[in-house]
Amino acid sequence: MEATKKWVLPFSVLLLAACSNGAGGGESAKPVESKAPEKPAKPVELVFYALSALSGTDEEKAAQWTAYIQKKHPNISLKFINATDQNSVDNVIASGQPVDILFGSFANFLRFKDRKMTGDMTELVKKYQFALASVEKQYVDLVQQYHDGQLPLLPVYDLRLGVYYNKDLFDKFGVPYPKDGATWEELLEIAKKLTREEGGVTYRGFATGQAGAGLAINQSSLGYTDPKTGKLAINTEQWKSYFAPIVPMFTVPGYNPTKEVVEGGLKLFEEGTAAMVIAFNSYGSFTLPSKNLNWNVTTLPEVSGLRGIGSQPYPVYLGVSSISKHKDEAFQAISELLSLETQVDRSSKFGVFSPLKDQKAKVAFGESSMWKGKNYQAFASQKPAAPAPAVDANLKNIAESELYKVFTSIITGEKDINTALREAEEATDKAYREILQKQSK
Repeated sequence: MEATKKWVLPFSVLLLAACSNGAGGGESAKPVESKAPEKPAKPVELVFYALSALSGTDEEKAAQWTAYIQKKHPNISLKFINATDQNSVDNVIASGQPVDILFGSFANFLRFKDRKMTGDMTELVKKYQFALASVEKQYVDLVQQYHDGQLPLLPVYDLRLGVYYNKDLFDKFGVPYPKDGATWEELLEIAKKLTREEGGVTYRGFATGQAGAGLAINQSSLGYTDPKTGKLAINTEQWKSYFAPIVPMFTVPGYNPTKEVVEGGLKLFEEGTAAMVIAFNSYGSFTLPSKNLNWNVTTLPEVSGLRGIGSQPYPVYLGVSSISKHKDEAFQAISELLSLETQVDRSSKFGVFSPLKDQKAKVAFGESSMWKGKNYQAFASQKPAAPAPAVDANLKNIAESELYKVFTSIITGEKDINTALREAEEATDKAYREILQKQSK
């Protein structure tokens, strides 16, 4: 879908216009007045500031971003700046460095929300008739929940979780490959068959870190406060239910779930001693194809009662900077990057997952070299879970950090679930109160 609507005159109007300018009715045709050619738009260089650092050379970045914008807006070019120690958000603000387009994960934007670098694009959406309905609603809802109904960000691609599996290990132990739509309980039965020691090597059926298990973007849309009362809601039956099907994956006989093992799931998978791991479709800038593994992917294990539901949205966003002197051009650039044509092409070349509703955009990433021959549809077949209720960014960071500790402590047997959740809620409450007290001074 184009970023702006193209208005097409009805055929009857065009036909009438053609007849009135013709030689019919005995009248001579009137000469068509020539119009002066429109002046080319003034060249504009937009500063593209990446909170989530972009890798690659300037030429590679231009191929992934600038080239698409210039198909429709040849006057717009991009200057790329990564957020580093030298170019930190605070340094950029203090120095008056121009910034036009902001890029980063949702978590990164939340970290710097109080710097007020983003602005509301609602009026720009109306002005340029951007088809907001073409974007998955959950991604828009997520932004608006955290920004009081405003629209400072638009998703440019999504990160989704799936189960990667080592086909050679499944073949070695004669276990059928996992299938799309499997529940946590069904995956557990598979993991049991693959957890064993052989030839002095410990093989584990399943391994993943806290983030990989989808804690922060869980399928049940669990948040950290009670939406009705606003009180902390970590030590709850709902959070116990979240952990219930996951913990057994790490505690099957022979697993030996040490802290290092629990937190090093990706490493174990890449070493060839873990049969399955949960990770994003990007797989950490997608290093997996460079590993000597015979792998494929299937859907994120589903929660009973929430069939067909994947993790909550975790897109990478673009936004017009609040300090930009070229807000119109910046929005035009973002609009073009979100057009259907661009999304299909970027997905097919760079293996990114589109946030657009159109299935052509969603499955296009399967045409990329990294996904050919793989079950890429595993990421498109599940509907994203609804975003969890919004909370203050500081509270969100504290609560997630404490829940990560819960994850490790109950798996390793350091604490029982009741103790771990109670202490996590108490620690979250204390740390957040300290932040509020500092802010009030």
